[in-house]
Amino acid sequence: MKKLFLVMLLLLQIATIFGQNQNQDPSSKKIIGTWYVDANRNTKWIFSQDGKVYNYDKDIFKVMYRYTISHNCGNSSDDTIEFITLMGKDGNEFCFRINSINENKNGILSLTKMDNMESLKFVNSLNSARI
Repeated sequence: MKKLFLVMLLLLQIATIFGQNQNQDPSSKKIIGTWYVDANRNTKWIFSQDGKVYNYDKDIFKVMYRYTISHNCGNSSDDTIEFITLMGKDGNEFCFRINSINENKNGILSLTKMDNMESLKFVNSLNSARI
């Protein structure tokens, strides 16, 4: 009977751990959609599922980049931090550290541009309160 209890307890723990991991969407999924620069809501970045991000200003298309999300970017590498790299047609790369993406469904995308450590904050709704 004790063995049966221990097996049942083990199965319950595995199911609980597996269920918690399923609720955690990867950053590559959470970033998909339209994000507005918090300081200037006329500027928006639209991340698509096919690895492209489109930049608009006042609804006028400005530029498209390919993006990747990984644990390294340029000279930076860390297994605990995610980075997003934007790659232009001209070969230029722009590296950002991902601070948070819609954490606790707060509607905020927070990035740090790695070359100058500038903080960038985006919201996923024009109606969101300024940060």
